[in-house]
Order: sequence, then C-alpha cells, then structure tokens
Amino acid sequence: MKFFLFLSLFYLLNTSFAYTQQYKPIDTSDSTLRKENVLRFDLKTKEYIAFVKEKYIAKYSTKIADDFKGFSKDFVKEINDGSFVFDKKINEYVQDVLTKLRKNNKNIPDNIDILIAKTNSLNAYCLPNNTFVLNMGLFYWLNNEEQLAAVLSHELAHKILEHTTESKKKRIEELSSKKTVNELKTIEKIKYGKSDYAFELFKQKLYTTQEEARKHEFEADSLGFEIFKKSSYSQSEFLNALNLMVRYDTIKPKGLKIEIYRKMFDLPNQKFDEKWMLKEDFSSYNYNLFTEKIDKDSISSHPETLDRIARIKKLFPETEIKTENINSETFDEISTIAELEIVPNLYNTENYGSAIYACLLFLQTETKYEEYYKKWLGYCFSKIYEGRKNYKLNRYLDRIDPKEQSESYQQYLSFVWNLRLNEIKEIADFYSK
Repeated sequence: MKFFLFLSLFYLLNTSFAYTQQYKPIDTSDSTLRKENVLRFDLKTKEYIAFVKEKYIAKYSTKIADDFKGFSKDFVKEINDGSFVFDKKINEYVQDVLTKLRKNNKNIPDNIDILIAKTNSLNAYCLPNNTFVLNMGLFYWLNNEEQLAAVLSHELAHKILEHTTESKKKRIEELSSKKTVNELKTIEKIKYGKSDYAFELFKQKLYTTQEEARKHEFEADSLGFEIFKKSSYSQSEFLNALNLMVRYDTIKPKGLKIEIYRKMFDLPNQKFDEKWMLKEDFSSYNYNLFTEKIDKDSISSHPETLDRIARIKKLFPETEIKTENINSETFDEISTIAELEIVPNLYNTENYGSAIYACLLFLQTETKYEEYYKKWLGYCFSKIYEGRKNYKLNRYLDRIDPKEQSESYQQYLSFVWNLRLNEIKEIADFYSK
C-alpha cells in the first residue's frame, strides 16, 4: 500500500533542528541542472549498452539493451519531472562519502553518478549503467554518515557483481529454454483448469526469481562489508544500519493523539465537532477473508533482515565490536533538511492526505517549526478541498482499509472523510492566511 512505508518513517521524531522556521523547500526546477544530469545519464546508458554488447552474444545483449533503453526513457522523464534533488551541498557530501569508500577499494568503478531522489522511504538502489539513487529518507532515518556509507557499500557490491545484468540474462535464458516453451505449449492444450495450471507455473517461476534475489542480497552483504571495513568507518555501524531496517520494517508508528485534532481544528469561525471523529467499528472484522493467494514472506524481494543480520554476525563477528563513531556535522544538517522535506515531497507527488497526516504528527511533537507545518496544512487542505469539490478525493486520500492500516491512520482517514466541503474550505482558508 502506498502509505505503508510512509507510516513507519514517523516513529521517531527527535531530530534537533538547526534551521529557522522560515525554511524553504529545495528548488528542483533548475532546468540547466536537469539537462546536465539527463545528458550524463544518456551517456552512461550508451556506455552500458556497449559493455553489454561486448560481453554477451546477440541473443542476450539485444534484449538487455532494448529493455534498458525503455527503462531509461522513463527514468529520464522522472529527472525532468523534478523527482530528484540537485543540491550542491548534498551532492558533494555523498560524493565525499563515495571517495572515502573508494580509497582502499580499487574495485569500485570510477564513473559513478549518485542521484538523490525526493522520496521519504529508507531505500537506495543502483542501476546497471553506474547510476546510484539514494532516497532523501536515508538521511532522515539513518543515524550517521557511517550508516549511510554502509548502505552505499551494499549497493556498490550489487554493481561490482553485476547482479542486475546477470539476473536479466538468466530471465532471458529461462524464457527461451525448451522447458519453458514446452510448459507453455502444455497450457495451450489444456481444456479445463488452464488458469490454475498457469498460476502454478507462474508461482514456481516467481519463487525461483525471489530465491535468486535473496542470494544476491546475501552476496551484496558480504562484499559490501568487505568494502566498508577497508574504510575508516566503525565496522559495527554496518550492522546498526541493518538493525534500523528491522525497526523500520516492523515497528508501528506511535500515531496521532485525539488531542491534536481538537488543538488544530477548533477554529475561531468553526468550532470542533466531535462527529468528525466517528469511525466504523471493525472489532468483529474477519481478516481471514483476505488470505493472500501467494504468501508475501515467501516472495519477498529482500530476505528477512534478521536472517541477514544473523549471517553477517556469523561471517564477520567483528561487526559486533563497538567503536567510536565519526561525527559529521554535514550529515546532521542534511538530516534536518531531509526531515523538513518530508511534507513537501508528499505534496509534490499529490499525496496530500499523507502530507496532512505527517504535518499533524510533527505538530504534536514539534513547536519550533509549528508555523512551517501549519502553512503546509493550508496548502494540503486547499488541495483536499479541490479534490472533494471535483469528485477526485480518492486520488489524494486513501479509503479505510483495516487489514492494511494502523488504527491511528484509520482514525485520521475517518476524520477527513467526515468533513463536509464547506468545513474543509474553512480549515484550508484559516491555515492559508
């Protein structure tokens, strides 16, 4: 669900800020910087395709090249649409972290570009053309530069091992194999139960693919740590970064207190109405009606993080030896920026409902930036008003789904859906002033 990852992001709201209440979100409208990055990305794509054609026979290279060309068009559109941050300080900082890792690791490619995505989740990924993407959420959720370097080391390992390209080659082999061709022919001959047979075949292929992905994650952990430990960073932080992922994946957010609704929506010209807080009773909800056809855990693209941690502890016991951290004021500053960018990022992707929820979470814990988040309440409620008025609110606000959402989020959704059009406008007008 689109909001699941976002929820966990707000479990801890304890960053100390160094910016003023007049913080202005990063401007990503600079067409010159976008153009420069598109040109570099296109050049790297051409270099990658040349590499593929040199390494593999035409049977594989043509398909790999064509697929990546198609992907590249979509990725370039994301750049042009402003999905990435081109901030000099942030870009120079991550390049400096890469330089520290490269110092004693000559196997790290030289021509690596790192882009910062305006995405709030704790994630990073590498593309086969030596383009790496770090989400802004990394700076918010991770505790220090060393953990950022650990994540980057893991992604560098994926690239060095060419996991993406090798996986693509293997898929081509499987699809063109006699076994797969014969299986497809068998399906065509079946008169009854064809869909069940096809689903079982799909499930087998899916499990095989995910098994390979798990293997790649383990390999990237091992090589990633070898890269990381050759740097000056504390080895225990490699493990700590993974431990944060466990917390991020499993801990539910503290959620909103009822008091914040009364505090923020009891307005001079519109008194708080307790009816806004009414919600459906799901206490007798039968969750068994929604059993997944394919078990989510069995096809997870990443193996259980706890298994990865246990494996690293076994292979590299030195990761459990705690040493002094390297403090980085720059990381702390960027972490502050990342937190203040959360709501603008949600707003710019038209997740206005999520943005309001985020504002309220911050407003019940923060006072220093109260005016900043109140301003964004105005922006977001104005969009919610437009959506409700034009019968497009479903586009901006989730419907209640008890099998996927926390009680806090269900309460929040109930509140917004309960508001009448004129009540939404009053809130929007009040906070937009």
